[in-house]
Amino acid sequence: MKTSANKGNLPLLEVRNLSLTYHNQKRVAIDRVSFSIKAGKTLGLVGASGAGKSSIARAIMRLVEPDSGDILFQGKNLSQMNSQQLKTSRQRIQLVFQDPSTSLSPRRTVQQSLLEPLLHFSIGDISYRMEKIHQTMHTVGLDEDILQRYPHQLSSGQQQRVAIARALVTDPDLLIADEAVASLDVSIQAQILQLIQTLQQNLGITFLFITHDLAVIRQIADDIVVMYRGQLLEQSPADVFFSRAAHPYSKALLSFAGDREPNRRWDDKWLLEHGRNVTDNTEPCVFAENCIEKMSICEKQEPADNMIQHKNFHAATPHCVKCHLYDETDTNEP
Repeated sequence: MKTSANKGNLPLLEVRNLSLTYHNQKRVAIDRVSFSIKAGKTLGLVGASGAGKSSIARAIMRLVEPDSGDILFQGKNLSQMNSQQLKTSRQRIQLVFQDPSTSLSPRRTVQQSLLEPLLHFSIGDISYRMEKIHQTMHTVGLDEDILQRYPHQLSSGQQQRVAIARALVTDPDLLIADEAVASLDVSIQAQILQLIQTLQQNLGITFLFITHDLAVIRQIADDIVVMYRGQLLEQSPADVFFSRAAHPYSKALLSFAGDREPNRRWDDKWLLEHGRNVTDNTEPCVFAENCIEKMSICEKQEPADNMIQHKNFHAATPHCVKCHLYDETDTNEP
């Protein structure tokens, strides 16, 4: 999707026309994706498995190298940084993974896990580091008496709080949460989501929250982007998405999640989890083969990014949809 920012209010993170292909797997992971996140806000990145969500997180962290495109953090292009410059930026960008039981080393105590990033980035002396660890434990609601415990001695909720604490000790500006509550039961999910909201309110941290769960993203996101088979199909403020989603895929997601009445025109055999291979004979619209609103043009021409202006509704960020149903639309839904 197209992004815009004035010079006086640049986004904290801006992804521009990003593409990534896993050539060894012959799989298109990211296809010309653009979005931005303002400082202190939460962007929800939504889509099923194979949509490219985690690949975007990995590209932002430079764990994989994209084929093309730019990733700007605080106005600086991460894609053009050398190793030392990248190390400095990584201190300000941290990642929380889905399963804390595997992301935390079983051979390290909680204290050792929290100390590791401080040592890696050469932050402070030993006195500062210990003080920072104790402070961060308090921030995430953990007792200091677990510092000498190992991950297997903790509950799943405690493990994820430790994972979040490890990300926080470097005082990041951006925290990427990749399915950070997917492996937790509902009650623990609620606690972690409340913690994330508190961290944002108290510390002003910006979040890129990646999930397939619309109920989760509804609680915390300011803006939402929807991905399918590597492409970004819709971007809008969260309240607009849940009340006025425009793309047929977005509507299907909401229907399946129970936010809307089920549309019985959807084929029961249709699967959301559909990756994209470089050898796929896809139609110009990546969603066309599954779309119940497909038109003839969808088989001939790739849709543009269309802006939707809602009557009597003023959103802080634009509503953009990649769909022929909205070609040249500038007033409300069709």
